[in-house]
Order: sequence, then C-alpha cells, then structure tokens
Amino acid sequence: MKHTTGNILVVAALVLAGIVILSYLSSTDAELSRYNGGWNGTSAFYDQLERAGATAATSDALLGSAPPDTFILVEPAVLPEGEARDSIIQFVRNGGTLIIIAKNESANSILEAAGSTIRIHESVLSSIDMEYADPRMVIAYRAQDHRLLENVGSIALNQPSTLTGGETLLETSVISWIDRNSNGRADGTETFGKEAVMAREGIEDGEVIILSDSGILINSMDFTVSERDNAQIRGNLVTGMNASYDTITSQPFMTEGALQAVTGAKSTTVIKIFAILLITGIICAAYARRVL
Repeated sequence: MKHTTGNILVVAALVLAGIVILSYLSSTDAELSRYNGGWNGTSAFYDQLERAGATAATSDALLGSAPPDTFILVEPAVLPEGEARDSIIQFVRNGGTLIIIAKNESANSILEAAGSTIRIHESVLSSIDMEYADPRMVIAYRAQDHRLLENVGSIALNQPSTLTGGETLLETSVISWIDRNSNGRADGTETFGKEAVMAREGIEDGEVIILSDSGILINSMDFTVSERDNAQIRGNLVTGMNASYDTITSQPFMTEGALQAVTGAKSTTVIKIFAILLITGIICAAYARRVL
C-alpha cells in the first residue's frame, strides 16, 4: 500500500509540475502578444474571437480553399509576399472583407497591393478630447453607419496613427492635432482639425477596412474605458462574420525561443506533451517503487 501511494504521489507531482511548466513557458509579457495575459497583451481579444467561432489561419491556403467572410490582420510584422499576398488580394476581389488593425505604415504595402487608396500615416495624433488626461489617448467618434459600428458612438484610442483615403468610419473631434514636436500642445504650425482613424473602401466585390490603432486590442483597453464603446466595437469585430484571423504575419503571434517551441507544439497537439509527461511519470514511479 505504501508503494502504491508513493507511486501515485510521484506521478501526480510530475504531471502537476509539467502543467505548471507548460503554462509558464506558454506566457510572455511581449506587447500585443496573443500569449500575454497582462495589461498590454491581446489574449482576451483572441479568446473572444475563438469563443465566437473564428478560425486561426495557420497557412496561406485557407483563403483560397475555404475562404471565410472576414479576414483579420493585426499589425503585420512580416509582410506577406508571393502566393500569400496574392491570396489576400484575390480574397478581397472575390467578395471577402479584409480588416487590418495597425498603426505602422508598413501595412500600407498590403493596401497598395490590394488596390486600396487608404494609407496609414504614423504620427503623434493628439487631442484635447482625451481619456485619462493623456492627449495621446484620443477619443474618436462614428462618422457614418457601418455594421462594425453598430451601437458604437465613441471609442478611446491608444496612441493611434492617422488615415487618408477611402470613406471615413471613425474620426477624432475638431480639437485634435498632429503634435509634430511632441510637446503635448498645439503650437507653431500645428492646427486643430478632425483626423480619420478608421476607414473603408470597396475593392471590386470585396471591402477593405482599416483601424489605425492596434492598441485598442490590448487587455486593459477592453474594460478600463467604461464610458466609451471599446467593448462594443471589439464585440462587433468578432461576432456574426464567419471570421478567420491571421497567425502567420500578425505581430501578436510572433514568438521566440522556448515560447515559440511550446506554442508550435500546442498548435499541433497538446496531448503529445502530456503524453510525454505521463510516460516520464510512469518511469519515475516504477523507479520509485523500487526505492520507497
């Protein structure tokens, strides 16, 4: 009986240790990371996408073989080229909706390839109409109706860029400006005016939608701005759209080192990892039975 109890305890301890280690290695504090559960991660947004039935695009073939209605790209860190880029362009032309959530101008190459006139301009967009006494946390308002803006009146942004081209969906108030000298004040040649932060454009049978602030997807921006409609627009992004989200080029899925190895294993089959742990536990238990 003593041996049996000892064996069970050894196996249980090893499995528990494996779970803890796996959990630790599968987390990160990298900004925008899908695996970051902290204030600056995007774990809550992607969890919400998965609960709504959205699928992860882990290969370029998805858009051609089983295209969704909506494809979401977030801050593309590695720009798609060749067949990957062509599949995105064809997806839009065939009637798909491409949503790009990014503040970096590097995403403009995708827009240009798709034939869109919308462009992202990295800038220090500031406003007197702000959250938390921070002029970079700009408030934007609905400029026209769109399905993504249902029940959305205003949202708080987190250091957004500006947009030109297309039809404006969200824009700042007139007391906003581009702070070229980054001093927090509108002075010199800086002038007040509305700035577009979300726009759309029809491309053949499809549609391209750009939101120039990936910062609204971080975990803390979902619930800390309760007077705004951030939670609503995030809900609109994930529900009722037969969506797929990019995991190949989007920054939230860029991983390194141990995290890359673990997330790769998880995406294949997490059961294999636990199987290895279990086998290790059995071997250790067998050895413990001889010594206890």
